[in-house]
Amino acid sequence: MSYLTYVLFIFGLVLISYSANVLVKYTENISHDLNISYFFSSLIFIGLATSSPEIFIALLASLDNKSNIAIGNALGSNIANIALVFAVSFFFIKLNRDTLREIFTRDVKAFFIYIISISILLIPLLTDGQMNPIDSIILFCTFLIFLIFLRKFINFEDKENEMISDSNLLKNSSVIVLSILLLIFGTQIFLNSSIAIASFFGVPNYVIGLSLTAIGTSIPELAASIQSARRGNVDFIIGNILGSNIFNIVLVLGLVGLVDYNPKSFIGYNEFLRDISVIILTTILLIVIARNYNVYLSRMLGMVLFLGFMIYQYNLYIYQ
Repeated sequence: MSYLTYVLFIFGLVLISYSANVLVKYTENISHDLNISYFFSSLIFIGLATSSPEIFIALLASLDNKSNIAIGNALGSNIANIALVFAVSFFFIKLNRDTLREIFTRDVKAFFIYIISISILLIPLLTDGQMNPIDSIILFCTFLIFLIFLRKFINFEDKENEMISDSNLLKNSSVIVLSILLLIFGTQIFLNSSIAIASFFGVPNYVIGLSLTAIGTSIPELAASIQSARRGNVDFIIGNILGSNIFNIVLVLGLVGLVDYNPKSFIGYNEFLRDISVIILTTILLIVIARNYNVYLSRMLGMVLFLGFMIYQYNLYIYQ
């Protein structure tokens, strides 16, 4: 293996970090232009943008009749988004009793309920170990409900200076699109180089897909969340993770069922139950932390999330 692989690995991380910083900055701007709360703008724009690597991988894997990789990537990314992304970015937050409680509003609670509900819904949908078009339609129907909630909770107000707002909106939107493209490009470089390094050291393909791919596609969320934490936008972090996890289930798994409509690969139901249980458990812990009943308890649970993720990843390797 050449040194170029290691250079590309580092370059991918740098590109991801830079594009995530730009994405967070200009999402703040577009939130102001559209008069949308930071939570909703991060849930929609950053959540969808940082889920683009999972969508990209799902399409490629499904077209290659390897839908089990796409499903594992989506589930693994949801675990990584909370137990790795949130746990690590949580260390950068200046925490006090009211830091998170201020954003834990009625609509935020509704999205937490929604993500847990569709996670539980996956249990009967994936009983046969695969996604099919009917499963996809069911997920998309729940997504329609999600959009209805968005329309209900987001309020748009008229700007006094329409021309300036339109100009700013066009500029900010263009930069966001460019940063998303750089984010996808950087993530692809990072994934290819990390998989090459792992293969060189003899790591099995299944473990690569479940761990490295899931972690790699969560790097954009991690970079965006750390940047948000440094800028003091805690609601950006919560919105980013919730949005990304919702899109991972609805869009990524929904695309798998539509693209690979005659799947030849399956996932083990016992392994799936293990992973979906971890997703639900980590989401509940995220809710407890977001409620912030006690500063020290929240810090401790953040550490528990991170250590739990390390143990989970370790078990993936030793049982192969």
